[in-house]
Amino acid sequence: MRRAAVALAFLFVVAVHAATTHNDDSCDIGVAPAATLLLPYFEVELDRPPGRARTTIFTIVNTSQYPQIARVTLWSDLAYPVVNFNLFLTGYDVQAVNLYDVLTTGATGGFLTGPGQRSLANDLNPNHASTPCPREVLPQSLLADVRSILTTGRMPSCGAGQLGTMHSRATGYATIDVVNSCDVTFPDDTAYYDELLYDNVLIGDYQHVNPDPTFGNYAGASPLVHIRAIPEGGLAGAKVTPNFPRTFYDRYTPPASPHIDRRQPLPSVFAVHFVQGGKGAFSTILQIWHEGITGGTGCNPYFGHFKTPVTEEVRFDEHENPTELNPEIRIAAYQYITVTLPATSVTPTSSYIFPPLWLFSGDVGGWLYLNLTKPSWVTAIMQAEGRYSVASDAQMLSNGCSPVPAAKAVIGPAPNVQP
Repeated sequence: MRRAAVALAFLFVVAVHAATTHNDDSCDIGVAPAATLLLPYFEVELDRPPGRARTTIFTIVNTSQYPQIARVTLWSDLAYPVVNFNLFLTGYDVQAVNLYDVLTTGATGGFLTGPGQRSLANDLNPNHASTPCPREVLPQSLLADVRSILTTGRMPSCGAGQLGTMHSRATGYATIDVVNSCDVTFPDDTAYYDELLYDNVLIGDYQHVNPDPTFGNYAGASPLVHIRAIPEGGLAGAKVTPNFPRTFYDRYTPPASPHIDRRQPLPSVFAVHFVQGGKGAFSTILQIWHEGITGGTGCNPYFGHFKTPVTEEVRFDEHENPTELNPEIRIAAYQYITVTLPATSVTPTSSYIFPPLWLFSGDVGGWLYLNLTKPSWVTAIMQAEGRYSVASDAQMLSNGCSPVPAAKAVIGPAPNVQP
């Protein structure tokens, strides 16, 4: 009996080990320590003094005992990589970055030397050099081009090259990756994938802040999008192929080594609640990150990123009345536009790019079905009385491994596809 019990226990251990070897293979995005964090949208008022200017602040936490290097890349709204910098995080470190400071003074935060700036002497990380990245201050000559791209979409040295669209505020998105060096390589360079690491150790959040006491005085916060590396761990450049059909950085990975980033793919189909109108003057703004088209290098135009069509949008009011939007919208006599999305944007749900509310119900709320064609992320920012604001991520109706539903397909949750 005892020998049989030992044999059964051994079989149980073997079975459990076999069943859990790839237990973390998941196409479902959650808020768990990750190797990449996505800030899906930022905006900064550059022409106002601190304390009155709108800004976006994000915070990164290293949940591990080892120091980590986080490469921050700021992208234009057409997915052009504009500028990057490194943050050196000691074990269990937390760092906040105010993008107003980055874009006006060049101060990026980062590691400070001297006594009292560190919790432990924990430089040793087996996956990268132990030397901390110095705190970076971006030069004003570089910042002039950065600000130009994020507001006008152009910079003088690129002439007519369209790297973004026109904005009154500096607008774009950011990625934060665990890397093995203090280099300045960008994710659209194949050399980046010799630096990218696979340690799921970062968590973070962000805040959109409008501090103007007259026309604002509110803020909204949400977690950063946490994108895990699967399988995790190992040295940079290790050519391990995950089980995913595609990955977050696949449009940039070397052709000979697809999926080398191992990052989870994002979904494309969402359901999001909205309220617009009513006694509290409610409004809902959708912040949408949309995977861009791979652009050229240097000053090649990126305007093609603005031409990614949306597959389908349906609005339901609180009485389940649906309204749809044709792929082409007539905005004037004989003038039509196609519903498209740039790589990142904010749009009120009252906009013409979404289906109108049902005319006869009188409802001011409901939900939107969004089939966005490509990997995306949607966050709803609800505001009231021009002063109160909350933010929450939309609900995923599919995951990153689900096929994109065809237009006019039955609306509902997609199958929970996993690798």
